[in-house]
Amino acid sequence: MTGDSFEKAKKGMKDTAKGVKDTAKGVEDTAGGVIETAGGVKETAERVIEGVEDTAERVIEGVKDTVEGVKEGVEETGEGVKDTAEEVVDADTYTGSDDERENREYNESGSKEPMNPEDIASHEPTAVKRDKKQGTSGDPV
Repeated sequence: MTGDSFEKAKKGMKDTAKGVKDTAKGVEDTAGGVIETAGGVKETAERVIEGVEDTAERVIEGVKDTVEGVKEGVEETGEGVKDTAEEVVDADTYTGSDDERENREYNESGSKEPMNPEDIASHEPTAVKRDKKQGTSGDPV
């Protein structure tokens, strides 16, 4: 090896050492950036988790409120149905009940109720009597 070659080799090694040193610095800077990014990702993930938990709690409360509202609505409707059912079976309001039939007055003036059998027998017949020889058109047969 000549002196000139030795100097070139020495310079090459220095340049290589500087390159390695610069590369190590770049790796160190990159590692710091990765660590910083990881911290940001961790904070973001924690916020996302908190947001999901908060949303889940609000959804659960909303569902509970809705279920309670539906339950109250069903109970109110049930009470209305019960009240209506009581009215339907009440002898004073439901004309189909046996109690109501026993209690109603058949002969009230203006009543739409039919006459009872005793009253029918005591009244004159209401049907028109026809001569058996007379047809329905009024002409004799």
